Amino acid sequence: MESDYIYAKFAAFDTIFHKVMNKMKRIEQKPRYFGTDILLYPSEIHTIDAIGKNPGINVTDLAVLQGVTKGAVSQVIRKLVDKEMVVRMKDEKSDREVLLMLSPAGKIAYTSHQKFHSRIDPILLELIEEADEEKIAFMVSVFKAIERFCDQVLEE
Repeated sequence: MESDYIYAKFAAFDTIFHKVMNKMKRIEQKPRYFGTDILLYPSEIHTIDAIGKNPGINVTDLAVLQGVTKGAVSQVIRKLVDKEMVVRMKDEKSDREVLLMLSPAGKIAYTSHQKFHSRIDPILLELIEEADEEKIAFMVSVFKAIERFCDQVLEE
């Protein structure tokens, strides 16, 4: 009897999780304008966001931060340089190191993306504010378990 109850709770979670994942996948495929006349895909605007929050970051650190390969980051950076959103700069301390900065258009897109997120952030912040530490720790552990599973599948 207890296992039926647990399975029902899991099934409810699993259903909503897959609905959210499918919608996120659709969002990830849809380009948008972020304050400029340049169409940006989610991978591009999230890279702009990461550089905006970490000016002068290098490709290796950006890949680690985003949880993707250096090759994937390099492809996105190349597109963003072509779109004049990102500027590559030589590191004065190292001839081999290239640092990434936002161009003026990249800064506009970054600010516009922050405004875009301001639509959901208050909703999530309110939920977090109302949750006790135990609930927050549980949610973090769920997402970490999902991330570990994703890492395993990606390594196969």
